[in-house]
Amino acid sequence: MHSYHQRPTTLEWLAEWRKDHQPDMLYWQQPKSSYNDLQATLVTGKTDRTLSQLNCEYKMINESRMVVCDLGNPMVTGTELSVGLRFSVQRLEDSGPEIHFELQIHSSNKDNSNSNLVSLNLSIVAKAELDLRGVSHPSQVVLPFPNWEPKEKPVKEDDVGPQVTHIYELHNYGPSSIGEAELQVGWPSRFRDENLLYAMEIQTDGPISCRTNTSLNPLGLQISALQDTPELVGFLKNSSAPSQRHKRSVSTAESYSSKTLNCTNISCLRIMCVVGRLDRGQSAVIRIRSRLWAHTFLQRRNDPYILNSTVSFMVISVPYRSQPSTFLHRRTSMGTLVLWGTPDVSFAVPLWVIILAILLGLLVLAILTLAMWKCGFFDRARPPADDDVSDQEKLTSDQAGDA
Repeated sequence: MHSYHQRPTTLEWLAEWRKDHQPDMLYWQQPKSSYNDLQATLVTGKTDRTLSQLNCEYKMINESRMVVCDLGNPMVTGTELSVGLRFSVQRLEDSGPEIHFELQIHSSNKDNSNSNLVSLNLSIVAKAELDLRGVSHPSQVVLPFPNWEPKEKPVKEDDVGPQVTHIYELHNYGPSSIGEAELQVGWPSRFRDENLLYAMEIQTDGPISCRTNTSLNPLGLQISALQDTPELVGFLKNSSAPSQRHKRSVSTAESYSSKTLNCTNISCLRIMCVVGRLDRGQSAVIRIRSRLWAHTFLQRRNDPYILNSTVSFMVISVPYRSQPSTFLHRRTSMGTLVLWGTPDVSFAVPLWVIILAILLGLLVLAILTLAMWKCGFFDRARPPADDDVSDQEKLTSDQAGDA
């Protein structure tokens, strides 16, 4: 039985009378649970005869609380009785590792007045399936930015670069609750003395509180108007299929020969969070809003990078007396891809360069023309025209006639 269980549970026993008996009483030792009702099915051979509600009551026998039921008419040899006890436990948090039941039938016969004692133990276990998932918005940043240059001394957060947000959600699919968990985030903040993802603020939703090992926004940049991203929350709420869990949001990153920057090769901001009680269906969300420090990447043109944040959680306790032997823990990561795009040549070449190229072309053409003229290219003898040939033939014929 899971420790979250609040719905009624039914236990069934089968009793067989091998001899005729006088009216019998069923004694059921009551555990620390809430008794609801008893139902019995009387069977002769393999045929159901009746489905009836037994007459039962609570009794204290030898300082033990019993459920005592009257089985009614005498039982003949071969009669089988299937008895079910439906019960529910209201405060399983205070229950031990198991619930113990004992069942025995008492008869008014002098011989064999008691049946054998049947015992049953139900184990109480705490089991919660937790899912850690995340999303990066945007999933990739393309450099350079048109009509934008980083400022040497930034004043506002817009002077640094584009906004990059990572959101992580810890969701409890149940069936049990968790009492407390620790969640830690490693944020890619600096490489040597250069900023990478400059953390501006941390927002949380649900029973979660966080602190950092260093201050956020250490330069005191002015906060710009925040852009709400409701699609991120919608993504997390709708990503509940087990087959989609732990899928990296930047699936295209593997196709690039990129350099991965994470807490193993750069300096990371450490974020430590404490997650309170999460019942079935509840979540704790942490949102880290930052700015991509564009100047760092503009100095390394054409080099693609993946900026990975890592997050892990570990369950510390469950709100039950019965504690599990091992506590659940898990780790995942989220990446933002930094790429380089092809610049627009029409805007990249200044106008004066275009005019100078045209003038140089005209100058080269003039020099080439002058050189050809000096070489007599334009003084070559032209072939005689048709009219000149006719006149020459006529003159020749006239001279021959005079002779």
